Amino acid sequence: MSARTRWFPATPGSLPEIRAFVRDLAGESGLHGDDARDVLLAVAEAADNAVRRAGASVVVVTWEPRDHAVLLIIEDDGVFDLEAGTAARPLGLRLLFGIADEVQVRPGKPTWPGTVVRALVRVWSRADVPDLPAPPGRPRVLLVDGDRFSGQSLAAFLHAEGYEVTLVPTIAAAQDAVLSPPALAIVDLLTSHGEGTRFAAAARASGVPVVAVSAIEPATHVADAYLPKPVHPLRVLAAVRDLLSPDS
Repeated sequence: MSARTRWFPATPGSLPEIRAFVRDLAGESGLHGDDARDVLLAVAEAADNAVRRAGASVVVVTWEPRDHAVLLIIEDDGVFDLEAGTAARPLGLRLLFGIADEVQVRPGKPTWPGTVVRALVRVWSRADVPDLPAPPGRPRVLLVDGDRFSGQSLAAFLHAEGYEVTLVPTIAAAQDAVLSPPALAIVDLLTSHGEGTRFAAAARASGVPVVAVSAIEPATHVADAYLPKPVHPLRVLAAVRDLLSPDS
């Protein structure tokens, strides 16, 4: 899918059209769940800010797919959108800073109208994006974490270390993923309202080594290694290597 750009009049009547434009592109890109919802909400709020508070006459929305990411560009010809008497970021920008890996803002000023917001949003739900590949011979790691921000960060780190990573946010998805047994599972025990504990115990009983990462300490039968959360990725990597290559 190539980049798509569309211009909209900066009027309240354009806001439903902007939402529909982004929703359709999310669908075409295979986004679903939290990824699609967050992207749609952030773009809609940024556009609403341009329409209602920036004094703009036009809003331009660009959607550019990247590997495991979407680059969003929201432009208008108005003045930067801070509310009078406050220094807080508008809601749309707060959402973008919350969900995006990279955000750049060029604010419009009275002497130079035109605000440009660029946000690179990592996405993991696209059906056409395979799991992160690993060099031949490296083991596959199943990462189960309901916190998609910490999960994505750890998955990227392990991938950089050469592991194949399957990241899932729910126990239901983990149960599907474990049908093709991984070499090891890293499980946040609080995933799916604590169901991660049950899944970790079952995975370990089936012969899959388990690293439990959680704010609560598991019973001894749940995991082969336990790391209290928050945990540095290097400690997770050390636990993975210790279980998969104990003599190395």
